Amino acid sequence: MSTSSPRRTLDAARIVSAAGVTLLGLLAVDAPGTYLGPLHEITPWSSGLGVVFAVGALLAAGARLRGWMLATWLAPMLMAAQAGVFLAPMVHDPAVAGAVTAWNLWILLRMTLAPAPRRPLQGDDAAFFRGGWDRAARHLLVTSLVVLVSIAGFDVAEHLLGFALSGAMSLLALTAAAPYVISRLARRNVDAIVALALLLAALSLLAWQPSLALAVVGVCQAVVLASLVARTSLFDDLLNHFLERPAQLVLVSFALLIAAGTIALGFPAASASGRAIAPTDALFTATSASCVTGLIVLDTPHDFSTFGHVVILALIQLGGLNIMALSTFAVLILGRRRGVRAAGALGELLDLPLGRSAFRVAAFLVLSTFALEAAGAAVLGWRFHGAGLPWAEAAWRGVFHSISAFCNAGFALQSDSLTMFATDRVALLTVAVLITLGGLGFAVLAASWYRLTGRRHHAFSLQVRLVLAVSAILTLGGTLVWLILEWNASLAGLGPLDRVLNALFESVTLRTAGFNTVDIGAARPVTVLMMILMMFIGASPGGTGGGIKTTTVAVLFGAIPALARSQPRVTIFRRQVPLEAVFRCTAIAVIAALILGLGAAALLATQTGSFDELLFEATSAFGTVGLSLGATTRLDVFGKLVVTALMFLGRVGPLTIALLLARSSPGRISYPEVRIMVG
Repeated sequence: MSTSSPRRTLDAARIVSAAGVTLLGLLAVDAPGTYLGPLHEITPWSSGLGVVFAVGALLAAGARLRGWMLATWLAPMLMAAQAGVFLAPMVHDPAVAGAVTAWNLWILLRMTLAPAPRRPLQGDDAAFFRGGWDRAARHLLVTSLVVLVSIAGFDVAEHLLGFALSGAMSLLALTAAAPYVISRLARRNVDAIVALALLLAALSLLAWQPSLALAVVGVCQAVVLASLVARTSLFDDLLNHFLERPAQLVLVSFALLIAAGTIALGFPAASASGRAIAPTDALFTATSASCVTGLIVLDTPHDFSTFGHVVILALIQLGGLNIMALSTFAVLILGRRRGVRAAGALGELLDLPLGRSAFRVAAFLVLSTFALEAAGAAVLGWRFHGAGLPWAEAAWRGVFHSISAFCNAGFALQSDSLTMFATDRVALLTVAVLITLGGLGFAVLAASWYRLTGRRHHAFSLQVRLVLAVSAILTLGGTLVWLILEWNASLAGLGPLDRVLNALFESVTLRTAGFNTVDIGAARPVTVLMMILMMFIGASPGGTGGGIKTTTVAVLFGAIPALARSQPRVTIFRRQVPLEAVFRCTAIAVIAALILGLGAAALLATQTGSFDELLFEATSAFGTVGLSLGATTRLDVFGKLVVTALMFLGRVGPLTIALLLARSSPGRISYPEVRIMVG
């Protein structure tokens, strides 16, 4: 490890990263008729400039590390030249050219500022931090990940120069972080072991699947970067802030996930046509996937490429499992000292009294999700193969639809959703089971696992019984209503048993998943009204679905007989529900109704369509269901933004909004009590 000062080490990393982004810009810029040429083409000017910038960056970085005077004028001149080269192409491709120019100017500005003071660190890797290699490694890792994702996003991964650039940046970033990873390996830290396993897997794939190997290296770099960021003082400050305010963490995590998804889906490689989709459509799709809704303004199988499908699937998985739960799981792994605060945050998110069992519940949450999705993928892959698809395509579709079903997302790789399985009873029941398990909530899954393994977890008993009872009533009731109302309508043409199974499937999916095996547009108006009510209720607390939740409805209905009998408490299953829970349920229902009413009013005032179509659309968005009567494809830009906002607010939940607006401590002033005539 070099003995150079922390400032020089960081500046050298910045110089190299700026050159890497500039070389990426030479590949990705689309400026036909100029010296840089169109996308995917390397002109002689581009080749010459690339060599000059690469050599200049190596000289400037080496000079900066050594403390030579050469770096004082060479580095700023190099940054200015790299920024200036992209000024003219900004007319043709403002996104890429502007990003490269801004990156170089930002690096130049950062190099002129003094570094912030650091907190002293202790431990085996303290020398790594004192030498400034942590900042250099973080900067190189971030740049390398940006380069890697952008090369995939602009579809230049197959270009030899693109592959070489991403490989070189990855190698440089991992080399800078190697002392830190080695020190953590010596202490058998989980993050270092995972990073090493990913690196070895990438090396084994390099000979026959280089693109896949680079993707695995990218995941490895993300793990190392997360570990390094977790050691910073800024991370500690943010963690303390958000773990004390879980509602804010939910909002911020989903907002960041949607922003990242919008950028990724805005890449040309995400589109089947090779041309970037409109920013509004990218935002709408990213929100729908992150909020596990399933509403689409573009045809998923035909308008998105395989890269776009992978991005959508990643957003579904992270959004369904919930960024906060994943973050808490990572915090518990990276540092047990944060376990108490993480337990409180996870407990408030899932509305569970976790206590010291937070690590086990977080581990169960993640591992059970992957296990159930893997089982569902195996069955669905088999059924897709039985439908005539090759094994590779069938396996991919099995994975996609299994994750989409368990996360209650409703995205499908067929334009007509799952109508191909209307008479396939195995596939139909598999998807229905995945939707049900994902919607029941992790409290129910954990309690069921404890009971199956001979252990009892009494803290879950009332909630489990309540969720199971309400879910059974809604599912069976919805099935019966669908059969009675749709027997000769949307279910016509199916055999008697298939009609029953499809009615059951629609009853399961309409509360939050959004798949369909029959024509929803052919449903009778009274069925549409029933669907709106079911979508508004949604799934259960801690599950992957939306809505006001089954327990909220149960408590509100339980308050009716209590009020009729003048009882001060709501009693359910011979257990009293705290008044705080009753007030919270009331607030959730009222806030949800207000949000839905405002959203529906905005659509009715600005969009074309009938009342039932637009109300159905608004409810489907807020309940994160994804079913539509056809209004989605007719939305203009404002309508798409309204539905996007409804999806976001429906996913983060009225409870989160209520928590954000709540006072942190009870008021000290009390007022006289007065009776008000109601009803």
